[in-house]
Amino acid sequence: MDLRESAGGIAGGRGRTALGAVIAGLLLCAAPVRPSALEAHSRTGSDMAPAPAPYTGLDLVTGNDYAPYTGEDLPGGGLVTELVRQAFAVGGRRYDVRFMPWKRGYDGVVLGRFLATFPYVRTPEREREVLFSDPVVEVRQFVYLSRRSAMEFHGRGGAGGGGSDGVTDFRGRTVCQPVGYALPAELEELVQLGRLTRHTPSDLGACMRMVAAGRADALVIDEYSAAAVIARAGLTEEIRISEQPFASVTLHLVVGRATPGAEAMVAAFNDGLKTLKQQGVYRQLLAAHTVRPHP
Repeated sequence: MDLRESAGGIAGGRGRTALGAVIAGLLLCAAPVRPSALEAHSRTGSDMAPAPAPYTGLDLVTGNDYAPYTGEDLPGGGLVTELVRQAFAVGGRRYDVRFMPWKRGYDGVVLGRFLATFPYVRTPEREREVLFSDPVVEVRQFVYLSRRSAMEFHGRGGAGGGGSDGVTDFRGRTVCQPVGYALPAELEELVQLGRLTRHTPSDLGACMRMVAAGRADALVIDEYSAAAVIARAGLTEEIRISEQPFASVTLHLVVGRATPGAEAMVAAFNDGLKTLKQQGVYRQLLAAHTVRPHP
């Protein structure tokens, strides 16, 4: 989940989002899978397509309120939902996708109740529980600041940051982290040391509104989900965006390490994702699902 935590911003992270956020409760019945026009484009001739893999009885799961990546109210279920479905479809694999609370979905994948979940940021904690696919999306994280706050973010190693790793500006401040999102490790350390206060509202929209109202100084989130929530909430005039990115992160599909055939499944997904990129489908989906972010 900016990202999404296993509780996942990112998203990341992801691991505890996202930034309703980017994490509300949800649909427990299987969503029908209908190949889109782009998906049909990704298969080059029915005589060449491999036979569909037998249904395993397990579904893919994801969460709501993580625009533009996932959400049952988004076209195609969101950018990453479409990418995941189509990447598997390239290899003849068809899976239902369920939308449910992020923590329930992630824990279910770890326990083998579900096949895979997405999108998640890689963290050491998650590495012990799940296998990560190749990056599905790579994004920049920016610092989103209240116009009512005097806080500034000078970038990593900048003069205002004292040549630090970029966290000096956060000391003594209040950061907003939606339930299910992971703070960058450097900021999490400041929270644990008592040098940074953390607010944890239920979703990313609430977090952005808290920053806009001056109840929190800053939010660190990826550019695409921030652009979507700012546009939806009409907060363009209330939010300042750092000139320098805080970091770049990648979002992934994850499969439980204990799931039979986990490595083969990740490999099949990676192959399908490469094919979507080679055929230009990936670029089309990215353009269709995203609001232009901060330059």
